[in-house]
Amino acid sequence: MHWRPTATARLIMFDPEGLTPAQCEGDACVACHKRWPRPRVRIGRLPSEAVVLACPDCAEALLPQRAGNVYPLSRSVAFS
Repeated sequence: MHWRPTATARLIMFDPEGLTPAQCEGDACVACHKRWPRPRVRIGRLPSEAVVLACPDCAEALLPQRAGNVYPLSRSVAFS
């Protein structure tokens, strides 16, 4: 699965009260607290607009799955 870190439509708002300082700063996964390898998937944000990150395994579990009959079209097909 490919994660687009700039896709903001599916980001989740997190309450910083339940997160550790490392999670709030993006140094640890927001779900499993794993620090290494550093999480890379933008999974959500805090009310202060800071970005929270997740490891790929947790991101796949947290983000909603795409509908089974919807497939992305390549740019050449979509705009032909």
